[in-house]
Formats: sequence, C-alpha cells, structure tokens
Amino acid sequence: MTSRSWPKQFRAAAGTFDRPALARLAAEYAAHLYTVPELPDSVGQVLLVLRQSRRYEELELVADAALAHGLDAPAVRRHYAQALVDSGNLAIALRLYTALADDEAAPRVDRIEARGGMGRCYKEMFLVCTEPDRRRRFLSRSFDVYLAAYLEDPGFYTWHGINAVALLARAARDGIQLSSGSPNVAVLAEDILRTVDSAPVRSTWTEVTACEAAIALGRYDEAVERGEAFIETRPEGFEVAAFLRQLQKVWQLDTASPLGHDLLPMLGSALLTVDGGGVTLASRDLRAAPLADDVATGRLERILGADRFVSLTWYRTGLKRCRAVARIQTADDLAVGTGFLVAGPDLHPDLPPLVVVTNGHVVPEDLDPGQAHVVFHGLDDDPGRQGRFRVARQWWYQPSAGTGLDTTILELDGYPADVVPTPLAKGLPPKPLGHRRAYVIGHPGGSAQPQFSLQDNILLDYDNRVLHYRSPTEGGSSGSPVSDDEWRLIGLHHAGGTGMPQLNGAGGTYAANEGITIDAIRRGLAHRPPE
Repeated sequence: MTSRSWPKQFRAAAGTFDRPALARLAAEYAAHLYTVPELPDSVGQVLLVLRQSRRYEELELVADAALAHGLDAPAVRRHYAQALVDSGNLAIALRLYTALADDEAAPRVDRIEARGGMGRCYKEMFLVCTEPDRRRRFLSRSFDVYLAAYLEDPGFYTWHGINAVALLARAARDGIQLSSGSPNVAVLAEDILRTVDSAPVRSTWTEVTACEAAIALGRYDEAVERGEAFIETRPEGFEVAAFLRQLQKVWQLDTASPLGHDLLPMLGSALLTVDGGGVTLASRDLRAAPLADDVATGRLERILGADRFVSLTWYRTGLKRCRAVARIQTADDLAVGTGFLVAGPDLHPDLPPLVVVTNGHVVPEDLDPGQAHVVFHGLDDDPGRQGRFRVARQWWYQPSAGTGLDTTILELDGYPADVVPTPLAKGLPPKPLGHRRAYVIGHPGGSAQPQFSLQDNILLDYDNRVLHYRSPTEGGSSGSPVSDDEWRLIGLHHAGGTGMPQLNGAGGTYAANEGITIDAIRRGLAHRPPE
C-alpha cells in the first residue's frame, strides 16, 4: 500500500462506520511508520480522519508511532493530546499541550491551538472535580487560558473567546468568583457575535460560536436557528459531539428546559447519523406528553440539514419506539434479555391485541414464563414500580437450536397505558442495500434504561430467514427489535459474532449481528398457528 493510498483507505472505512476496519488499518499504518526512514505526508490526513471519526484509541496508536520519528511534529503532538483528552487522560494531555504552547519553534497556529487545548484540559478537570478549592482553581485557569488566547487575536480566535464566555456564565451559576478584572458576559458575547457575523465565510465553528453567544445573551430563538445553521454546514462527528458536550456539560442544558428541548434532540439526531453515536435515554426523554406537544405545535416539521441527516420527527419517533421496549428479568431484577410490544394481529389473526415478542433462548429456554417479569423502563421516573408485568400466557415458541426461528410470543397480565406497539415493515429494503441501516433498541448489558445501538449500524444482507447488520449489541440485547430507517420492525435480534458465515452463497465470514426477519416469523406462524 503506497503512502498516498492510506488516507483513502481510512476515509472509506470511516465513511461506512466500519470500526473493525479502522482498527485494523490503524494497527497496519502504525506498523508501517516503523518501516519508513522519514515521517510520511499521509500522517496528518490519517490523524484527521481518526479525530473526525472520534476513534481516539486508534488515533493514540498512530500518533505514538509517528512521534517515534521525533518530537518535532507539532500537528502530531496536538492530535495526540486531543486523543488523550477524549480518552480521559487529562494530566498527560495537559503536559503535551503545555510543552507545545511553550515551543517557540512550533508554528504560531499550533501554539495557539495548544493553549486552547490547555483550556480544555482545565475545563474537563473542573467538570469532574468535586473538591471546592481545586474545582475553583481549575475553572479559573481554564478561563484565563481561553481569554488570553482570544485577546491576542479577537478576530480569529473566537472559539477561545466563546469558551471564556461559557465559563464566565458557569462561574456565575455556580457562585464561583473569578478574577476581579473579568469582562462582562454579555459584552464579551456581543463582541464575539459581531465578529462572527462579519466573517466573510461561515463555517461549522462560526455557527457553533454564534449559537453559544446567543445562549449567553438569552436569545433562545436565535440560538436554535444558529444550531440549525450548524447542522447545515455538514459537520463531522467530532464537531457535533464537541458541541453537544459543551451544551450539556458546561451550559448544563437538558431536555427539561425549553432551549435544551429544541437544541439537544437536533444535535443528537445529527450525531446518530454522522457518527453513528450511541445514545442512552433518560426516562424523562421518553414520556408521551412532550412528544404529543411537539407534533401538535408543528415544532418537528423541519428537516435538519442535507440528505445524510435525519429530521427531528425521525428522532422523536425513535424515542416513542423505546417506550414499547421492555427488559425481561427475574423477580429480583436480574436481566435476562429484551422484548417489545407488537399488535398481535399484525403477526397472526389468532393472537390477542397486544403481545410481547422476544427470543426463544430468553423465554422459555433461559427463564420459565412463569418466573419472567417484563418491565418497561422508559415510562416514568419509577419504571420498576409502574411498568412491571407478568406473563399470562405463552402463545408461540420456536427454539434457538439449529435453524429454528428462536422466537417466543407472550401475553402479559397487563400493559402500560399510552404506549404504541412497534409497527411492522411491509418488507425488507430492496437490494442493493447501499447504506441502508438497521436500528436496534434494547437493554445491552442489562442496562436499566433502553439504549439505541446505532454505532456502525449498516444493514449488510438478508435472506428468507435472517438479516445481518453491524449494529453493535451485547448480552442483554437478545430479543431486541431491529428497525429500518423509518422505525418499522424488520427483525428480531438474536445472535452475532466475528465469524458469521456470509449469506446467499457469498462464501467466507464477516463480523455481523443477526436477526430473524419478521417475514420469517409470520410465515412460521402461518405454518404452525399460535396455540
């Protein structure tokens, strides 16, 4: 592989969210760097792809191999420090940033960016620290570093300035006194907003800066508009995640506040698409009332960005689907798997109006129906008390062994109110699949809250019985619904592995998860009706 082809390979893997391929490429490229006499030009491009994809472990691996050529590559040092920060290694990252900021031989732009990195390190230390005096010092140091960098060139380093604004506002909310000469939040925010609006070219970071300035000034409608403008710049996953983290951690927005209610789902929706970002949902985000209010007021009618993004309506529909997902567990709350509500007649006319579908290897193979508790953990603040039901009847079961459909259909002794059962797709997406996706919602690892499995969620292939996808799952995901890109049910997740045989006579194996197609389950019910 030539030096010029490496970035192309990395971009291709990142573009399809192929995490295993990125990990393999990073290992091969790091080994390659030890075989060449000089640092190749491709290093910067490779590091940028890994940073934009938020693959920090791989970024550290490549940057470390690059630095083995010598410590005089400022961009490599900066990327390495960035990876360390996002991996939680703040003290080591701070040392790298500080050394780079003090390195007179490094280009000025790298030294200024390194000072911003120092501010980020102190900011993250402030956010995780609980000891009052150290916490105040971390916040003060972060603010001082950001402000000093901004004041050196206010027309260019506005992102340093807006971080200073955010920390000033946070200090005021937390009752932390900064230096007596600190500027006024509103004055500094106005100056930054004027600078951004007069810029000849609008970019991802100018829109981020403008949005935060509008928040500081209390102009919430403008902040939402600026957030939408940010989405329309086609940001990378790194940029969306950084903005979302800033709003949640520093500005302390959540979906219970009007501004957070509008901004956070918008950014979460973008992150799910551009980065395949996984999202864990709190109960308050899943309640039906806010969803109904949004639809009634028309607040969900905008498409946010270009065709690779999804609408806020799509994201909210995903939240509604979470309410129909339950954790299958024992009486003492030991998680066994996942299940979900379906309208029984959609599967077979002899089934009752509502049923829960799960895997046969969950119930009855792992847990007897009489001992199973079905708990809907996304309903309210006390889901364990309000959403717990028992199995009244097992209507249908297919074993997991061999080529069985690994499916069980259960009737409960009660059902949660105001929960819409999972709608079924009319069929699987037509081939070729291109970048079709498979969305999984469940309780991986026995998690208390339902989680989207949306990372690396490419739909790979399907046949008459099963479908394969790269959506990540783990123990506890068994029995999860697998949905198409319109949140319609296409499969029942049941298995996965790194050496799954490819379908349709393709030969060989690949890393994939597997679900039973809903069409196969319906055919099975038609062949052997429920009893």
